[in-house]
Amino acid sequence: MSDADLGSLARAGDAEALAALLERCRPSLYAAAVGLLGNRADALDAVQDTFVVALLRLPDLRDARAAWAWLHAVLRNVCLMQIRQRREIPSAGIELADTLPGPEEALEQHVMREWVWHALDSLGPDERLTIMLRHFTRCTSYDAIARVMSVPVGTVRSRLSRARRQLADVLLAAAAGTPMSHAGTEAAQRRQWEEFYRLVHEQPVARTYHELFAPDVDVRDPGGQWHGINAWSAEEREAITLGVRATIVGVLASSNITVLEIGFSNPAAWPDHCPPQATFVHRVSNGRSRQLRIHYPSVAHVESVQTP
Repeated sequence: MSDADLGSLARAGDAEALAALLERCRPSLYAAAVGLLGNRADALDAVQDTFVVALLRLPDLRDARAAWAWLHAVLRNVCLMQIRQRREIPSAGIELADTLPGPEEALEQHVMREWVWHALDSLGPDERLTIMLRHFTRCTSYDAIARVMSVPVGTVRSRLSRARRQLADVLLAAAAGTPMSHAGTEAAQRRQWEEFYRLVHEQPVARTYHELFAPDVDVRDPGGQWHGINAWSAEEREAITLGVRATIVGVLASSNITVLEIGFSNPAAWPDHCPPQATFVHRVSNGRSRQLRIHYPSVAHVESVQTP
């Protein structure tokens, strides 16, 4: 199906078509954001903001044939807003004129739409306040939000990222009135695996694995293989106990396959314990991983790798 077809269906109220259009454009949007902003974290934020804007400003897409260009125009405005905010001087007390439409303007145009506020109300209180400050007030910069909420800037970033994913999921579901979309499936998978790694990092115990792995899970990487949940969890928990930490940097998901892009950090005592990056390919059945294949894109030949 072409971008124009997806755009037409999306404007007619087909949230699944909108999700498909956004997912199709995500790689090019991310590449453009990196080019404009210069770093990965800000680029990911910009793409997520673009998705929220697209959900709320879809009526502005008058020509479905221009869907790709429209999304890139939204992204550019979001990126330019980020660049403008970097140049703010908080102590000067100068209010900059809004010359470019951005996420907050997109939300303000729809402030009376009850379903938008219903979506906001579905967020946790910290995430809801963070995104309201970001999109509805003059405290739009990370520094300003951090001061208002008395938290570090890093906390603001993480809350906004979490809120954007949840908000996009809720808005799609509300617009469609149908089961969770593909984008929603990926968002749910990401939350599930992030919670898994948070728990196993805090307390590396075997029972944490029982919800997401089948008892007879088969795990392989270029350096070894493990059969069964006990063998695999013991291998991974040993690395975590040594101080290895895994961070999810990307998720792709379908009904029976989940791909996790993982970044690893190693303890100072074992700086080469794990490669910096890995791709985990889970084949899923009944909500649990029954097969896991691990690839290391930064390592051409791996004879023996200790896997966290």
